[in-house]
Amino acid sequence: MVKRLKDTQNYWGALVLDWFTHLQDNELSGSDYKVLFFLCEKMQASDNSIYLRQKQIAQELSMDKGNVSKCIKMLSEKQFIVKKPNGFMINPNLFYVGKRSRELREMIRLEFYKLLIAQEKTPRFYLHEDEHILEVTDLERQQLDETEGMF
Repeated sequence: MVKRLKDTQNYWGALVLDWFTHLQDNELSGSDYKVLFFLCEKMQASDNSIYLRQKQIAQELSMDKGNVSKCIKMLSEKQFIVKKPNGFMINPNLFYVGKRSRELREMIRLEFYKLLIAQEKTPRFYLHEDEHILEVTDLERQQLDETEGMF
């Protein structure tokens, strides 16, 4: 039997192309990417949230729970994800799923910023939809400029 697309619960996803620069970060390990892409696959289309415990992630990825915890910490530090009650949220400045209005995309980004600020973090990424630009904080921009100047 052929499975039709309408029978699945797949959604389309959009990556902000400027994100690829940040995905090439030398501090990220293969395990970090594995966890990140797993979370992207599992996130809810409505709000970029994932409601899984680290133990569940470890089981599904056949990884040690301690390693998953380290990956979550790294991805949180890089602000690719943010912890929220009972789960995580993928940074909506970088990745989103489904057909959303601009107003809803902005509300989801605002929720992400609020979660970061509650954790005493300064948001690192800002997506300017009108200009099609992914902005980074001044500190981040300075580090990128220094790195580019080395080559």
